[in-house]
Amino acid sequence: MSKSPKHLILRNFTWYARLGIPIDVRPKLGRKREFIQSLGTKDQSVAIIKAKPLIAEWQNAIHMARGNPSAIETTAIRLRKDTESQSRINPETGMSDADYYAEEIGESLDVGFEQETFYDYYTGRKGTPFNFFVEEFLSYSYENATTAKDAKRNIELFTAHCPTIEDANYPSVMRWVQNETRSKATVGKCKNYLNKYWRYLQRTSVVSNDTNPFTNVELPKSLRKKEDREPFTDDEIQFVHTKIKENNQPELDAAFQIAIYTGARISEIVSLTTDDIQDIDHVSCFVIRESKTKAGIRTIPIHDNLKELVSQLCAASNDNYLISNIKTTSGKKGKTDFITKRFQRIIRNQCQLPATKVFHSLRNTVSTKLEAAGVPENIAADIVGHNKRTMTYGLYSGGTSTQQKYDAIRKVQYGK
Repeated sequence: MSKSPKHLILRNFTWYARLGIPIDVRPKLGRKREFIQSLGTKDQSVAIIKAKPLIAEWQNAIHMARGNPSAIETTAIRLRKDTESQSRINPETGMSDADYYAEEIGESLDVGFEQETFYDYYTGRKGTPFNFFVEEFLSYSYENATTAKDAKRNIELFTAHCPTIEDANYPSVMRWVQNETRSKATVGKCKNYLNKYWRYLQRTSVVSNDTNPFTNVELPKSLRKKEDREPFTDDEIQFVHTKIKENNQPELDAAFQIAIYTGARISEIVSLTTDDIQDIDHVSCFVIRESKTKAGIRTIPIHDNLKELVSQLCAASNDNYLISNIKTTSGKKGKTDFITKRFQRIIRNQCQLPATKVFHSLRNTVSTKLEAAGVPENIAADIVGHNKRTMTYGLYSGGTSTQQKYDAIRKVQYGK
């Protein structure tokens, strides 16, 4: 028996269009399990053609139920914004140029769902989705992809509590804060992203400059305190390394060793290429070109205990990355997740270490080692990629020399 085309089903010699409705949006779409409608034809080729606009309309309904702006929403909201900013009005009709253009678009749409959707948003009967301008905000505000993704995720989370920009006010923000279950530090960071997003909306005249509902919001004391990350002890470092080797995970092994002798972030480590191994001032170094912060763009001398490993990795590389063969389809983010998840499984399930010990704790570990060895803070900051807050070192200094960093990094040792 031949398989029916996608989204089509044959019943009593008549083709029907059908589309399953995801569980999360069923309450907003009449609690139905699927959309289904007769196409009134026995001819499959005709059915395929007739089904396309129906499927598109249903998919658009699902997107809208999830709060994702559709092409129709986008056009309507943009035109509404143009209308509000235009002063040129035809005195006889009371309509602006944008009104006439909107009328043309509305007439070009199918009568029913499409026209209703367009006019609902154009007239303001339906509010602007809170996350509607998030992509242009991210493009304007952030260069670092990781920070942009974090900002977007937090804005999306708030949108689930407050669906429209028109609904965003001080009471709705306070209700969101009171319903939060994340740590106080995490909620505070989210509030900062939302505050920045709102200021962007004010600068682009989307919202009024009179008030910002995300300022002067005091976070309740009931929010739990975020547990600080703790450095690993020498015994824990050796124990974890033994378990990594027992699990035969060479990519994780390489990333772990580089981390404990550099303090580099996992995203920085997986981004390293063989071209990033360079001699600078007669010292072999890692050149970090991609980082979460500006201070993270740096060079780190290669520790003596890493030189043999780095040579082996360079010789074995088949894709120009220092750590090859990390199988993922999600680019550098996927590589970061690949290493992080495997590390977490080992330290939680096999090493039984607490939640305060994670891969990022290796940065704490290296910082602790440098401090214990008496390394000046400005040199340690240049190694691990932290901002220097003093005027002299942070603003005017060109940074420590490669030799100073090499002498410092050699002091990081883990017993035998």
